[in-house]
This record gives sequence, C-alpha cells and structure tokens, in this order.
Amino acid sequence: MNSRTRALRSLIRLHKTKVDQAKAIMAEALAREHAARSQVESSQAAIETERLEAMSGHASLNDFRQWLPYGQEAVERARSALHAASRASDQARQTLMQANADLKAATSILDRRVEEEKEIRTRRELAEIDDLSRRVRMSPG
Repeated sequence: MNSRTRALRSLIRLHKTKVDQAKAIMAEALAREHAARSQVESSQAAIETERLEAMSGHASLNDFRQWLPYGQEAVERARSALHAASRASDQARQTLMQANADLKAATSILDRRVEEEKEIRTRRELAEIDDLSRRVRMSPG
C-alpha cells in the first residue's frame, strides 16, 4: 500500500469520526427540540386548564385574567426556545449531511485508488508472465 492510499485511509477514519460526532450532536439537538416542543404544549395546556377552571367556577375569572399574561408569556418563551432548538437541529442536520458527503467522497476516491493499484499489479504480473514466457521460448532446450 503506497503513501497516498494510507493517507486516504487516514482521511476516511477522520471523516468517520466527524460523522459520528455529527450524529451525536444531531441526537442532542433533536432531544432539545423535542423537549422545547413539549414545553410549548405544556404551557398551552396550562392556559387551557386555567381557562376551564375559571369557566367552571373553580377559580374566579378575575384571577384568570390576572394570571393569563404570565401564561401567555410562558408560551412565548417556550415558542422562542423551540424556534432556537429547531434552528440548532437544522444546523446539526446540515453538518451531518456534509460530514456524510465528505466521507462518501473520500471513500469513492479510495475505491478508485485501490482499483487502480489492483490494475497496476495485474499488468505487472502479466508483464512478468510474458517476460518469463519469452525467456522460456528463447532458451535452448
């Protein structure tokens, strides 16, 4: 194996490491996005629960009116966090796609290089066989 092939194999190992890291980052980003989405749903559910309590008479409408801005603010904070988490997930997805593309390109180059080396070896072997065959024909026997 020549130095170019060794270098390509090292590059592929590096790209595999980058893919693994990108996958881990993507998994974390998706988990944060899922948690943020759950928080939005929870905040919205809290508003609905408080509204139903006020409508059923278990809490006063005045208390609900006073609390509602805080509930809405919690929903907006949760939506903002979800938006940021979604952006992070998108970025992680792009990074993973690029890492996979880089790995695929390096692997493709190595595959071509290995095939070229195989063809060179085959040609050398055939040349040696031809040379031996000529020698055998030329030697007095």
